[in-house]
Amino acid sequence: MPEQKDTCEKEKCPFWKLIASEGKPCPMYVSVTFTPNKGGQPYNVQDCAPIRTILMIQDLYNRMIGIQQSQEKLRNEAVWVQVVAEVLGKNSGVDLSAFVEERIRLQNIETIKQITKGDNNT
Repeated sequence: MPEQKDTCEKEKCPFWKLIASEGKPCPMYVSVTFTPNKGGQPYNVQDCAPIRTILMIQDLYNRMIGIQQSQEKLRNEAVWVQVVAEVLGKNSGVDLSAFVEERIRLQNIETIKQITKGDNNT
């Protein structure tokens, strides 16, 4: 993991200059120490809480967009598979809904067998 860049720029921050001139600590300043997972030298990151929060929100937003795109792609593929299955079922004379119901019934029977088999072992 690369080291994170500091977001606190004391030289450019008018809020920091105003507070520091009075000798008070900046309420927005956060100092965090990270230790890499695979060992290595710990490092310190100096953050301005509002700036870091905005960066984290942007990162989460980008991830959510990726998840949404992935979910839409899977939905579209599932619809395509359903359409193809219905066309194949109609062309071959197979009642697809009856086939699905029978498959569910067989799975339920198998589940019941496994449950009763577990009860007999105890």
